[in-house]
Amino acid sequence: MAKAQVNDIEIYYEEQGSGETILLAAPSWWPSDTWNVGVVPFLSKKYRTISFDCRGTGYSSKPDRGYTIEQFAKDCAGLLEHVKIPRCHAVGFALGGQIVQALAIERPDLVATLTIAAAGAGVKALDGGPRQARVTDEEAIRTHGFERFIRDHIENTHMAFNPQFFNAHPQVVKALSDALWQRQTSPQQHRYHYEARQTWDTLGNAPKVKVPTLILCGAGDDVNRGGSTPVGTATPLGPSNCPGSLPYVPQAVVNAPDDALNFWILSLPESTTYTLPSPSVAIPFGATKWPACWYPMGPR
Repeated sequence: MAKAQVNDIEIYYEEQGSGETILLAAPSWWPSDTWNVGVVPFLSKKYRTISFDCRGTGYSSKPDRGYTIEQFAKDCAGLLEHVKIPRCHAVGFALGGQIVQALAIERPDLVATLTIAAAGAGVKALDGGPRQARVTDEEAIRTHGFERFIRDHIENTHMAFNPQFFNAHPQVVKALSDALWQRQTSPQQHRYHYEARQTWDTLGNAPKVKVPTLILCGAGDDVNRGGSTPVGTATPLGPSNCPGSLPYVPQAVVNAPDDALNFWILSLPESTTYTLPSPSVAIPFGATKWPACWYPMGPR
């Protein structure tokens, strides 16, 4: 097991493939194994992937105190420095999207391109007021047990997958559910991660991002979480980072990485690449194209 001593903790990480580096930041309390169901096997054919367990998850250290998005981002920077990666394509899903956004703001020297998928609005609701999220997780854990609570985030068609994908790919659903559960930690660590979402203003911080950015969201990803939906966040977030059109991945919930990945694999030829739409955007070390499976949302 590869671990890096970062700040005051140990971070577990995995590397696969070779080529330009893609850093993969998972959602809150998701172990890095979840990327291995479909994302890493696909991307590592052409790229070097680095996935990791955030503090409080999987094999990484589990401090007995709360966390923040900025803290997670500093852990990412420390990990990149440990593995001697000068720049990467930073990709984050849900809370992971907030993490890589914070990384791009704090350490733009480390981020060549930024991809934010299905991120929430963070501390503020879409109307600019405070989030009114009611924490029901603890009640659900008491009622159904921790394992069932965790697996229910994947084994459904209202939040994680659309019905078509769920019914057509039961093996993917099971594999992702297993990966999500097998290295879970505790309800307390889950709560720390839940609370970390409320330490970052995704929309308010968007104008601070100065690196080329892609915003990903499924057109059907409208699950309301205390006044915020991923599709509702993507609508203003896209123009903030990528002025111009804001198309969505059609007929997709895109609320689980492997749902999104498999949709893109089925929809795009493997040879497809997208050149950066703005010739004024310069990305050092030859990274002049986006990774093939990420859907561009418009020019910066």
